[in-house]
Amino acid sequence: MGFKKYYIKLLLLVIFVSISGAITIWGFIKPEFFISRFILLFIWIFLIYLLFNYIYKTTRIIKDFISNIKEGDFVFLPDSKNVFGTEFNELILSLNNRIKTIRIEKEEQYHLFKTAVNQSGSGIIVFDSIGNIELYNKAATSIFALKKLTTIQSLSAANKELPIKLLHSKDNSFIIGIQAGNELQKLAIHQNDFVLRGRKLKVASIQNISNELDKEELEAWKKLMHVITHEIMNSVTPMKTLSYSLFDIYNQNNQPVLLKKLKQHHIEDTYIGLKALNNRVNGLMKFVDSYRKLYKIPDPIFSNLMFSEIIDEIQPLFKNTFDENNIKLNIIGNYNVSVFADREMLTQVFINLIKNAIDALKESSNPEITITISQKINETIISVKDNGHGIDENIMRDIFVPFYTTKKEGSGIGLYYCKMIVFLHKGTIAVSSKLNEGTTFTIHL
Repeated sequence: MGFKKYYIKLLLLVIFVSISGAITIWGFIKPEFFISRFILLFIWIFLIYLLFNYIYKTTRIIKDFISNIKEGDFVFLPDSKNVFGTEFNELILSLNNRIKTIRIEKEEQYHLFKTAVNQSGSGIIVFDSIGNIELYNKAATSIFALKKLTTIQSLSAANKELPIKLLHSKDNSFIIGIQAGNELQKLAIHQNDFVLRGRKLKVASIQNISNELDKEELEAWKKLMHVITHEIMNSVTPMKTLSYSLFDIYNQNNQPVLLKKLKQHHIEDTYIGLKALNNRVNGLMKFVDSYRKLYKIPDPIFSNLMFSEIIDEIQPLFKNTFDENNIKLNIIGNYNVSVFADREMLTQVFINLIKNAIDALKESSNPEITITISQKINETIISVKDNGHGIDENIMRDIFVPFYTTKKEGSGIGLYYCKMIVFLHKGTIAVSSKLNEGTTFTIHL
């Protein structure tokens, strides 16, 4: 039985104190025990002291025991054997071993965590609400070309806005440019809040994406240049052929042909040729003007508006088209949600998407366009879906590339314009499609 020795000793002391107390009181009642009563009183007080001392000693042991556990130290109570017996010492020994095991496991986990953090290719920084850095890895010092990181403010040498963004930005992810040493870099930073022992901390994961952005930018430029070159060559090649043909009419032995030698059909051919050249020049001018407008998109003027305002503006524009082509428009969800956006720009986005949907429905037997609106805590999700012919996978990869189009009379800037506007609203636009089933454009704002 555990703590048997302690219970027996405590019980005996209580019994002795009770008996001696009763005898002492009895001695004070009897006048003939005048001298004995003081001896009995002394014995009673002494036994009370022994009981008090025993209880005090045990409570001190327990107090030290709990205090040691609280501090995470090994429990060492050398006098516990005489109080509680060997069983308590065995319990302490077992507890010590368990604490030791837990401590070793924690140290192993910490070293494993520290090794993993240092081996990570991404920079990792943990800091508190005032900017004191609690933990960082080698990749972080390498990215910022610093030997040591103590506070977030020390990162201002790379970019003055970086400490402010890390400490006060509500965005969990952002991209920022820095100068580390002699190199300009683009960093993708993801950060999250967490609480550790009542302290509010942030962990920031930092990745150098300069190479990835350079590759993406180069690929985008390749696609853009391919489209521009294709468009220009489509116009220049026939213009060149036509200009040579016209030149041959008026050239004879490298001299201008005399007016009297020109025939009526020469004049007619010249008129037709110049008209064609004029049309092609105007086409190129429109193409260049589209390019100029595309790269001069104004900054959005934000305001709180109801999405129903955009729906109410779009529906009359396409009513006749819907009626003529028997297209059914479905609106699912609460379109009275509030969005923070530029009304004109966002309206133009949905006009472009609906125009594309109408074009995709030309061969559909039961054409439908469905606009779905849903809202989460921090974002509004709007999708425009058609049940048209769908988009081929190879084409879908390039639909947001400026000037890329599969339409004979298309400019190829509509979807890119949509993407730029959504980007300026700090949102995203994505497309999903299946051949002969339809296409869905989804916007997150």
